[in-house]
Amino acid sequence: MTHASPDGVFVDPASEKLFNAVASRVEEQETQLTQQSADGLPVKLSTEEVDRIFEEVAPRKKGRTVGIGSVNEVARATSSYYSRRDQDNDRMQARMDTQQQRLDSLEGLLDVMAVGNPTLQRALEERRAALGMSQPDPEAGTSTDPNPSANYFDDDDVGL
Repeated sequence: MTHASPDGVFVDPASEKLFNAVASRVEEQETQLTQQSADGLPVKLSTEEVDRIFEEVAPRKKGRTVGIGSVNEVARATSSYYSRRDQDNDRMQARMDTQQQRLDSLEGLLDVMAVGNPTLQRALEERRAALGMSQPDPEAGTSTDPNPSANYFDDDDVGL
């Protein structure tokens, strides 16, 4: 596409030929996958799959893939790159989940500490409102009610 004028006309016949070859292979692959899909919905190839098709179709010159310029000097995205990226994403999501659990636990602790302390209750309510957080649900076991029905320091809760 970089070898086309603003109106979409290619200025280099070789670039146009390469573009058309890649586009037709991508379209052919998407059509085949769509026909094979159980739901019949259109299938779009991922960037990784389109890149792989480009590298298969593009000619090589002096050990480099024609048409990708200085990217020849950079390690290309491979399936192992995407696999590592997915693993990193999974690890990061697990860490975020753990951090969320810790934050939820601390929030519950603050609610317990606020029981019978109207100043701390107001401060927590104001902070939650400023952050756009919902107030704790008394039915869920966390309450800012000054007269809670549960004794939070019961031996059963502490595990003694």
